[in-house]
Amino acid sequence: MKLSIRQKLVFYSYAVITPILLLISILLLAHNYRSAVKSEEDRCIQNVRNISDSISVVQKNIMEMGTYISINDEIKKILTSDEPEELNRDARLWKNHAPLQIIQDMVAIDGQIKSVAIYPENGINPYLNCIDRSSSYLGDIGQVREQAIYALAVQEKGKFLWQRVGRYQNDTYQVNQNDKIVMYREIYDMARKNKLGYLVIGSTAEIFDEICENSLSSRQESVVVMSEYGAELVRCGTIEDELLSSMVTGKETQKADRGRVQKSTWGVYNIYQCQDEETGTIVYEIARRVGWKDMSDTVIFAPLALLIGFLFGLYPVLLVVSDLVSKPLYTLRVAMEKFMRGDFSQKVDVMTQDEVGEASACFNRMVDDIRELIDKNYVLAIRERESELDTLQAQINPHFLYNTLDSLYWKATESDNDEIAEDILSLSQLFRLVLNRGDGIVTVQTEADLLERYLHIQKMRFGKRLSYEISLERDILEEEIPKLILQPFVENAIVHGFESAGGSYSLSVTGIREERNMVFRITDTGVGMSEEQLEAIWDKEDNRKYASQRIGRYAIRNVRERLELIYHENYELHIESRVGCGTTVTIVVPCGLKEIRQNEYQATDCG
Repeated sequence: MKLSIRQKLVFYSYAVITPILLLISILLLAHNYRSAVKSEEDRCIQNVRNISDSISVVQKNIMEMGTYISINDEIKKILTSDEPEELNRDARLWKNHAPLQIIQDMVAIDGQIKSVAIYPENGINPYLNCIDRSSSYLGDIGQVREQAIYALAVQEKGKFLWQRVGRYQNDTYQVNQNDKIVMYREIYDMARKNKLGYLVIGSTAEIFDEICENSLSSRQESVVVMSEYGAELVRCGTIEDELLSSMVTGKETQKADRGRVQKSTWGVYNIYQCQDEETGTIVYEIARRVGWKDMSDTVIFAPLALLIGFLFGLYPVLLVVSDLVSKPLYTLRVAMEKFMRGDFSQKVDVMTQDEVGEASACFNRMVDDIRELIDKNYVLAIRERESELDTLQAQINPHFLYNTLDSLYWKATESDNDEIAEDILSLSQLFRLVLNRGDGIVTVQTEADLLERYLHIQKMRFGKRLSYEISLERDILEEEIPKLILQPFVENAIVHGFESAGGSYSLSVTGIREERNMVFRITDTGVGMSEEQLEAIWDKEDNRKYASQRIGRYAIRNVRERLELIYHENYELHIESRVGCGTTVTIVVPCGLKEIRQNEYQATDCG
């Protein structure tokens, strides 16, 4: 059977690509499985570490209270007293001789502690306090001494022991209506030889249970928390008794690596455990090991779906590839037709190095040559004439203005009218500063000179009614700032703060350095503004109209946009005003504008 070129291309492509895709899918399958197993293991390790840290925080709060009670001098005086009978006659013994208020405050702040008991070994009546009122301690220390946990506390000589006391258990409490995690500790003297008292602090088990329950992400996980001595504190999830027994018997071998998460296996389960360095509490997380069936969606189906989808999607791609030879010729023909109709911007992308590509490149060179010829003969000549005209006009207008003001200045000088001459000179210098500097960035000194000339002219208008002061620190005069960011606010203060009212007013412009920033303040004693007027300044809809009324060409919005353009978010612009009390404008910009601009140019060049 004779095959066409398109059919041969499709057949040979499938024959080569299919084995490659199959190999890639197998490798992707193995990689996904290893990644899934590693991700699950990392999640479990982080989870068991988080549980251990959270429980440790709760236990350390209780231990801090236990340490305070054990070392408190007033409590030690009671525990070491040689006159227990005399002290027992005082019904308010613990309130009168111990810092109970501090202990009660610590309990109230902590919130999780529900009971505190201190059993003196010298025969003094114990201190028993159950905050939740659903429990009550054993009152007889003789009964307390019969408990196994008491014997262990005496043996460990001052270590903190932990045990879960379930509801209705009567080994620690006479009555207990709620599950508790209880801390036990025998109080010794400084030499750890003489027993002074037995401390029992009960905390609600609910917070421990919540920490563990919130950590479970599936029903196949479970969490067990045990004390250093094998007492089970929390159990969440379903766990086999045989596995739990194995964990308890094997815990002694894990004490050497406190603070680290260790992994072991038991049947189809992975066991992650972490023992806290300070409390000794051990957290176990039991998770079923990840299998192929568990990862079927992400590990198996995804690569197979990718393989099948790619094979099906390859067919139309191969059909499109066969058209790649004819499409460049069609594109070249369309470009030539547009060029014949006068569109000299036509260019054809050269995608190949074959004959079609060479023809496209030749067409592009022809278009460039013809366009260059047209530009030289017509467009370039017109642009040169326009440029000459613009340059001449730009030179005439400022020079005409300066020459006219100079003529007026010399006429006033010859007429011995020094005051008018000085005013004309200030106006001329103001125009030179504003119009004859092409750069939008000036020094603080230049901006100050501009303000001085402007206020001098305004002084001519208002006379003694206007007084002003410009005070700028010397070490900021050479710093650079955007041109005309202070003058618009000065003009606004005079035009709307002074013109519309009578009386005398003053205006001050100050500039100081604060660390790496420059702080400028324009303060006037004019008529001020109401809150509605202040809000209208920043209102986007009313801003253009309001700003044009206030400061004309250099509107507040214009100043703020220029500050944002140059400093981005590293600037501040605040306006404070009260009707009848004047207005204060504060502008804060960083120093070193030249370095900021250089860094932006470098970043732009690198981009």
